[in-house]
Amino acid sequence: MFDVVCVGNATIDAFICMKGRVRERHLMLPVGSKKEVQSIFYSTGGGATNTAVGFSRLGLRAGVLAAIGNDAAGGIVIRELRKEGIGTGLVSSLQNYSTAYSAILTGFGADRIILVYGGATTHLGEERHIRWSLLSQTRWMHVSSFHAEPRILHKVLEFGKARHIGISFNPGKSEIALGMKRIAPMLRLVDVLLLNREEAGILTKEKSLKGQMRKLQVLAPIVVVTEGRKGSNAFDGSFFYHKPSYNVKIADTTGAGDAFHSGFVAAIIRGKPIERALDEGNANAESVIMHLGAKNKLLTQGELERFIAQHETSRTKVEKETA
Repeated sequence: MFDVVCVGNATIDAFICMKGRVRERHLMLPVGSKKEVQSIFYSTGGGATNTAVGFSRLGLRAGVLAAIGNDAAGGIVIRELRKEGIGTGLVSSLQNYSTAYSAILTGFGADRIILVYGGATTHLGEERHIRWSLLSQTRWMHVSSFHAEPRILHKVLEFGKARHIGISFNPGKSEIALGMKRIAPMLRLVDVLLLNREEAGILTKEKSLKGQMRKLQVLAPIVVVTEGRKGSNAFDGSFFYHKPSYNVKIADTTGAGDAFHSGFVAAIIRGKPIERALDEGNANAESVIMHLGAKNKLLTQGELERFIAQHETSRTKVEKETA
Protein backbone atom coordinates (compact mmCIF):
# COMPACT_ATOMS: atom_id res chain seq x y z
CA MET A 1 0.00 0.00 0.00
CA PHE A 2 1.37 3.43 -1.00
CA ASP A 3 0.71 6.78 0.61
CA VAL A 4 1.38 8.44 -2.75
CA VAL A 5 2.21 7.33 -6.31
CA CYS A 6 4.00 9.89 -8.50
CA VAL A 7 3.02 9.76 -12.17
CA GLY A 8 5.21 11.38 -14.82
CA ASN A 9 8.74 11.58 -16.19
CA ALA A 10 11.91 9.74 -15.21
CA THR A 11 15.12 11.13 -16.72
CA ILE A 12 18.87 11.36 -16.49
CA ASP A 13 19.92 15.00 -16.00
CA ALA A 14 23.30 16.46 -16.92
CA PHE A 15 23.91 19.83 -15.20
CA ILE A 16 26.38 21.77 -17.33
CA CYS A 17 27.74 24.74 -15.40
CA MET A 18 29.15 27.43 -17.67
CA LYS A 19 29.72 31.15 -18.03
CA GLY A 20 28.10 33.07 -20.84
CA ARG A 21 26.82 36.42 -22.00
CA VAL A 22 23.08 36.92 -21.46
CA ARG A 23 21.19 39.56 -23.45
CA GLU A 24 17.45 40.11 -22.93
CA ARG A 25 17.23 36.68 -21.24
CA HIS A 26 18.91 34.95 -24.18
CA LEU A 27 22.22 33.11 -23.75
CA MET A 28 24.60 34.12 -26.54
CA LEU A 29 26.57 31.15 -27.96
CA PRO A 30 28.17 31.74 -31.38
CA VAL A 31 27.51 28.97 -33.91
CA GLY A 32 30.66 26.99 -34.66
CA SER A 33 32.40 28.00 -31.44
CA LYS A 34 33.87 25.70 -28.78
CA LYS A 35 32.85 26.66 -25.23
CA GLU A 36 34.66 25.42 -22.13
CA VAL A 37 32.38 24.46 -19.23
CA GLN A 38 33.16 24.82 -15.54
CA SER A 39 31.72 21.53 -14.36
CA ILE A 40 29.31 18.71 -15.23
CA PHE A 41 27.12 17.01 -12.67
CA TYR A 42 24.83 14.02 -13.35
CA SER A 43 21.70 12.95 -11.47
CA THR A 44 18.33 11.37 -12.06
CA GLY A 45 15.41 13.75 -12.64
CA GLY A 46 11.92 14.14 -14.03
CA GLY A 47 8.78 15.14 -12.19
CA ALA A 48 7.85 11.63 -11.05
CA THR A 49 11.23 10.70 -9.55
CA ASN A 50 11.90 14.16 -8.08
CA THR A 51 8.59 14.31 -6.24
CA ALA A 52 8.76 10.66 -5.17
CA VAL A 53 12.11 11.27 -3.48
CA GLY A 54 10.65 14.40 -1.88
CA PHE A 55 7.68 12.47 -0.49
CA SER A 56 9.84 9.56 0.66
CA ARG A 57 12.26 11.78 2.57
CA LEU A 58 9.27 13.37 4.27
CA GLY A 59 8.28 9.95 5.57
CA LEU A 60 5.56 8.89 3.12
CA ARG A 61 5.50 5.52 1.35
CA ALA A 62 6.03 6.55 -2.26
CA GLY A 63 5.89 4.77 -5.60
CA VAL A 64 6.59 5.87 -9.19
CA LEU A 65 4.55 5.30 -12.34
CA ALA A 66 6.89 6.12 -15.23
CA ALA A 67 8.55 4.63 -18.31
CA ILE A 68 12.29 4.14 -18.83
CA GLY A 69 14.38 2.50 -21.53
CA ASN A 70 15.89 -0.97 -21.26
CA ASP A 71 19.35 0.59 -21.01
CA ALA A 72 22.07 1.56 -18.54
CA ALA A 73 20.42 4.90 -17.81
CA GLY A 74 17.17 3.15 -16.92
CA GLY A 75 19.09 0.91 -14.54
CA ILE A 76 20.49 3.99 -12.80
CA VAL A 77 16.97 5.40 -12.33
CA ILE A 78 15.74 2.14 -10.77
CA ARG A 79 18.74 1.80 -8.44
CA GLU A 80 18.41 5.37 -7.17
CA LEU A 81 14.68 5.01 -6.54
CA ARG A 82 15.20 1.80 -4.59
CA LYS A 83 18.03 3.41 -2.61
CA GLU A 84 15.51 6.04 -1.49
CA GLY A 85 13.01 3.35 -0.47
CA ILE A 86 10.62 4.09 -3.35
CA GLY A 87 8.45 1.39 -4.93
CA THR A 88 9.33 0.65 -8.59
CA GLY A 89 6.64 -1.92 -9.41
CA LEU A 90 4.83 0.62 -11.62
CA VAL A 91 7.94 1.59 -13.61
CA SER A 92 7.88 0.14 -17.15
CA SER A 93 11.12 -0.73 -18.95
CA LEU A 94 10.49 -0.35 -22.70
CA GLN A 95 12.63 -2.34 -25.14
CA ASN A 96 12.47 -0.02 -28.13
CA TYR A 97 13.11 3.35 -26.49
CA SER A 98 15.93 5.06 -24.62
CA THR A 99 15.57 6.57 -21.16
CA ALA A 100 14.72 10.29 -21.28
CA TYR A 101 17.62 12.72 -20.96
CA SER A 102 17.99 16.41 -20.10
CA ALA A 103 20.99 18.69 -20.57
CA ILE A 104 20.63 21.61 -18.15
CA LEU A 105 22.74 24.69 -18.90
CA THR A 106 23.28 26.70 -15.72
CA GLY A 107 25.74 29.00 -13.95
CA PHE A 108 25.38 32.12 -16.10
CA GLY A 109 23.21 34.04 -13.65
CA ALA A 110 19.85 33.94 -15.47
CA ASP A 111 17.84 30.91 -14.39
CA ARG A 112 18.73 27.93 -16.61
CA ILE A 113 18.13 26.43 -20.04
CA ILE A 114 16.98 22.80 -20.35
CA LEU A 115 17.43 20.69 -23.49
CA VAL A 116 15.11 17.69 -23.35
CA TYR A 117 14.98 14.31 -25.09
CA GLY A 118 11.67 12.61 -24.24
CA GLY A 119 12.55 9.01 -25.11
CA ALA A 120 10.66 6.30 -23.24
CA THR A 121 8.82 8.75 -21.03
CA THR A 122 6.62 9.88 -23.95
CA HIS A 123 5.31 6.30 -24.21
CA LEU A 124 4.17 6.04 -20.59
CA GLY A 125 0.62 6.42 -21.82
CA GLU A 126 0.56 3.09 -23.64
CA GLU A 127 -2.09 1.39 -21.54
CA ARG A 128 -0.57 -2.07 -21.63
CA HIS A 129 2.32 -0.72 -19.55
CA ILE A 130 0.20 0.48 -16.63
CA ARG A 131 -0.43 -1.99 -13.80
CA TRP A 132 -3.84 -0.68 -12.81
CA SER A 133 -4.36 -3.12 -9.93
CA LEU A 134 -1.15 -1.94 -8.26
CA LEU A 135 -1.97 1.71 -8.93
CA SER A 136 -5.24 1.27 -7.05
CA GLN A 137 -3.26 0.53 -3.86
CA THR A 138 -2.52 4.14 -2.95
CA ARG A 139 -4.12 6.91 -0.88
CA TRP A 140 -2.96 9.68 -3.22
CA MET A 141 -1.64 10.25 -6.77
CA HIS A 142 0.62 13.14 -7.66
CA VAL A 143 0.45 13.58 -11.44
CA SER A 144 2.95 15.68 -13.40
CA SER A 145 3.49 16.04 -17.13
CA PHE A 146 4.44 12.96 -19.12
CA HIS A 147 3.84 14.26 -22.67
CA ALA A 148 1.59 11.35 -23.63
CA GLU A 149 -1.80 11.33 -25.31
CA PRO A 150 -4.39 13.42 -23.43
CA ARG A 151 -6.84 10.50 -23.35
CA ILE A 152 -4.37 8.44 -21.28
CA LEU A 153 -3.80 11.28 -18.83
CA HIS A 154 -7.58 11.64 -18.54
CA LYS A 155 -7.93 7.91 -17.92
CA VAL A 156 -5.32 7.98 -15.12
CA LEU A 157 -7.16 10.87 -13.44
CA GLU A 158 -10.57 9.19 -13.87
CA PHE A 159 -9.14 5.98 -12.43
CA GLY A 160 -8.04 7.78 -9.28
CA LYS A 161 -11.26 9.76 -8.89
CA ALA A 162 -13.43 6.65 -9.24
CA ARG A 163 -11.49 4.97 -6.42
CA HIS A 164 -11.60 8.02 -4.12
CA ILE A 165 -7.82 8.46 -4.38
CA GLY A 166 -6.67 12.01 -3.61
CA ILE A 167 -5.11 13.68 -6.67
CA SER A 168 -2.68 16.57 -7.06
CA PHE A 169 -1.88 17.66 -10.61
CA ASN A 170 0.96 19.74 -12.02
CA PRO A 171 0.31 20.01 -15.77
CA GLY A 172 3.29 20.72 -18.01
CA LYS A 173 3.63 22.62 -21.26
CA SER A 174 2.05 19.87 -23.36
CA GLU A 175 -1.03 19.81 -21.11
CA ILE A 176 -1.26 23.61 -20.86
CA ALA A 177 -1.11 23.76 -24.67
CA LEU A 178 -4.40 21.84 -24.82
CA GLY A 179 -6.14 25.03 -23.68
CA MET A 180 -8.77 25.54 -21.01
CA LYS A 181 -11.63 23.92 -22.92
CA ARG A 182 -9.81 20.59 -23.36
CA ILE A 183 -8.07 20.48 -19.99
CA ALA A 184 -11.05 21.58 -17.86
CA PRO A 185 -12.63 18.08 -17.68
CA MET A 186 -9.32 16.79 -16.27
CA LEU A 187 -9.00 19.61 -13.74
CA ARG A 188 -12.46 18.75 -12.36
CA LEU A 189 -11.04 15.38 -11.31
CA VAL A 190 -8.25 16.74 -9.08
CA ASP A 191 -8.11 17.93 -5.47
CA VAL A 192 -5.02 20.17 -5.69
CA LEU A 193 -3.95 22.00 -8.86
CA LEU A 194 -0.35 23.25 -8.94
CA LEU A 195 0.90 25.80 -11.49
CA ASN A 196 3.42 28.59 -11.80
CA ARG A 197 2.30 32.15 -12.55
CA GLU A 198 3.15 31.96 -16.26
CA GLU A 199 1.22 28.71 -16.70
CA ALA A 200 -1.81 30.06 -14.84
CA GLY A 201 -1.85 33.12 -17.09
CA ILE A 202 -1.59 31.12 -20.30
CA LEU A 203 -4.36 28.77 -19.24
CA THR A 204 -6.85 31.33 -17.92
CA LYS A 205 -6.02 34.35 -20.13
CA GLU A 206 -6.32 36.41 -16.93
CA LYS A 207 -3.69 39.02 -16.01
CA SER A 208 -4.29 39.33 -12.27
CA LEU A 209 -3.20 36.57 -9.91
CA LYS A 210 -6.52 36.54 -8.06
CA GLY A 211 -8.39 36.42 -11.35
CA GLN A 212 -6.35 33.41 -12.41
CA MET A 213 -6.92 31.56 -9.15
CA ARG A 214 -10.64 32.36 -9.03
CA LYS A 215 -11.11 30.96 -12.54
CA LEU A 216 -9.17 27.79 -11.75
CA GLN A 217 -10.73 27.18 -8.34
CA VAL A 218 -14.13 26.73 -10.00
CA LEU A 219 -12.61 23.49 -11.33
CA ALA A 220 -10.25 22.33 -8.54
CA PRO A 221 -10.89 22.76 -4.77
CA ILE A 222 -7.37 24.00 -3.96
CA VAL A 223 -5.36 26.03 -6.47
CA VAL A 224 -1.68 26.79 -5.88
CA VAL A 225 0.33 29.26 -7.98
CA THR A 226 4.07 29.72 -7.42
CA GLU A 227 5.92 32.92 -8.34
CA GLY A 228 9.62 32.13 -7.95
CA ARG A 229 11.37 34.78 -5.83
CA LYS A 230 8.00 36.32 -4.91
CA GLY A 231 6.89 33.16 -3.10
CA SER A 232 3.78 31.01 -3.42
CA ASN A 233 0.02 31.49 -3.37
CA ALA A 234 -3.07 29.38 -2.75
CA PHE A 235 -6.84 29.78 -2.99
CA ASP A 236 -9.48 27.44 -1.58
CA GLY A 237 -12.61 29.39 -2.51
CA SER A 238 -12.81 31.10 0.89
CA PHE A 239 -9.35 32.57 1.45
CA PHE A 240 -6.37 33.74 -0.57
CA TYR A 241 -3.00 32.80 0.93
CA HIS A 242 0.44 34.24 0.12
CA LYS A 243 3.75 32.91 1.43
CA PRO A 244 6.76 35.18 0.72
CA SER A 245 10.00 33.44 -0.20
CA TYR A 246 12.84 33.02 2.28
CA ASN A 247 16.04 34.98 1.74
CA VAL A 248 18.44 32.32 0.44
CA LYS A 249 21.30 32.34 -2.06
CA ILE A 250 20.32 30.65 -5.35
CA ALA A 251 22.72 28.25 -7.07
CA ASP A 252 20.26 26.68 -9.55
CA THR A 253 16.46 26.63 -9.80
CA THR A 254 16.10 23.19 -11.41
CA GLY A 255 13.73 21.00 -9.40
CA ALA A 256 12.34 23.88 -7.33
CA GLY A 257 8.78 23.26 -8.51
CA ASP A 258 8.91 19.55 -7.78
CA ALA A 259 10.42 20.21 -4.34
CA PHE A 260 7.65 22.68 -3.55
CA HIS A 261 5.00 20.25 -4.76
CA SER A 262 6.22 17.36 -2.61
CA GLY A 263 6.49 19.61 0.46
CA PHE A 264 3.06 21.20 -0.03
CA VAL A 265 1.18 18.02 -0.99
CA ALA A 266 2.80 15.92 1.77
CA ALA A 267 1.41 18.41 4.28
CA ILE A 268 -2.07 18.24 2.70
CA ILE A 269 -1.97 14.42 2.72
CA ARG A 270 -1.26 14.60 6.45
CA GLY A 271 -4.24 16.90 6.99
CA LYS A 272 -2.27 20.06 7.74
CA PRO A 273 -3.79 23.49 6.97
CA ILE A 274 -2.92 25.35 3.77
CA GLU A 275 -0.83 27.90 5.69
CA ARG A 276 1.49 25.16 6.98
CA ALA A 277 1.56 23.43 3.58
CA LEU A 278 2.84 26.66 2.02
CA ASP A 279 5.53 26.93 4.74
CA GLU A 280 6.71 23.39 4.05
CA GLY A 281 6.52 23.71 0.27
CA ASN A 282 8.59 26.89 0.25
CA ALA A 283 11.17 25.45 2.63
CA ASN A 284 11.69 22.33 0.54
CA ALA A 285 12.00 24.32 -2.68
CA GLU A 286 14.39 26.88 -1.26
CA SER A 287 16.63 24.20 0.20
CA VAL A 288 16.93 22.68 -3.28
CA ILE A 289 17.73 25.92 -5.14
CA MET A 290 20.71 26.57 -2.86
CA HIS A 291 22.53 23.64 -4.52
CA LEU A 292 22.94 21.94 -7.91
CA GLY A 293 20.67 18.97 -8.55
CA ALA A 294 16.92 18.51 -8.23
CA LYS A 295 17.13 15.96 -5.38
CA ASN A 296 20.32 16.51 -3.40
CA LYS A 297 18.88 18.85 -0.77
CA LEU A 298 15.31 17.61 -0.52
CA LEU A 299 14.56 17.64 3.19
CA THR A 300 13.41 15.12 5.76
CA GLN A 301 10.55 16.22 8.01
CA GLY A 302 12.94 17.11 10.81
CA GLU A 303 15.25 19.04 8.49
CA LEU A 304 12.27 20.86 7.00
CA GLU A 305 11.05 21.99 10.41
CA ARG A 306 14.55 23.18 11.34
CA PHE A 307 14.87 25.05 8.01
CA ILE A 308 11.61 26.91 8.68
CA ALA A 309 12.64 27.76 12.25
CA GLN A 310 15.98 29.10 11.00
CA HIS A 311 14.64 31.19 8.10
CA GLU A 312 11.19 32.33 9.26
CA THR A 313 10.83 36.04 10.00
CA SER A 314 7.91 38.42 10.39
CA ARG A 315 8.33 39.24 6.68
CA THR A 316 7.97 35.62 5.54
CA LYS A 317 4.85 34.61 7.47
CA VAL A 318 1.81 33.51 5.45
CA GLU A 319 -0.66 36.27 4.65
CA LYS A 320 -4.35 35.28 4.62
CA GLU A 321 -7.12 37.32 3.02
CA THR A 322 -10.85 36.64 2.77
CA ALA A 323 -12.04 36.11 -0.80
